[in-house]
Amino acid sequence: MAIWHSHGFNSAKLRRTLNLSLTPVITVLFSALAVLTFALVSLFFNIPASNAQANISTKPIEVDLFVDGLNLLRPQALLEQSLKAGGKTELTIDNKPSGQMTIKSVKQLPITINVTQPDGSVKELPDPSATFETNLFITLTGIAQMQNTGAVVGEGLVKIGSPAKIEGFNYDINATIADVKEQ
Repeated sequence: MAIWHSHGFNSAKLRRTLNLSLTPVITVLFSALAVLTFALVSLFFNIPASNAQANISTKPIEVDLFVDGLNLLRPQALLEQSLKAGGKTELTIDNKPSGQMTIKSVKQLPITINVTQPDGSVKELPDPSATFETNLFITLTGIAQMQNTGAVVGEGLVKIGSPAKIEGFNYDINATIADVKEQ
């Protein structure tokens, strides 16, 4: 069938010819565009990350955690077996894994209440209702990346007041960051 026939121009034949010849060209162009876009996006995201990591310094830090109202049946067993000085614990800050840190010290804090005395004075006495409740003050040590926004351990930014969690073989304890110090 010719492009020209007795009634004039045969547009259907021309369209079919162009479709068959341009389809591979268009496919190759779109594939090349996709590869170029992927390469540019990869290059764009890799350069800032590598430059940022090169300028970050690391320093040893201490992180103090306060655990308020932990319900325990035998607090001494936990302190002597699992949460002992020199042991390792997994730290999570703001639900972001922060890696392992070393336990420097653990102190059990007394739970007290204020009791008014007959003479009008106030005494701080142990709380009898806190039979299975324990307050702990835990100091952890580790290495942090020092950035202009603060110290970063793993993926978590270490700031006073941030929620934290320590986890070990037989414990999973929620705490609050009470202090951050460079060593």
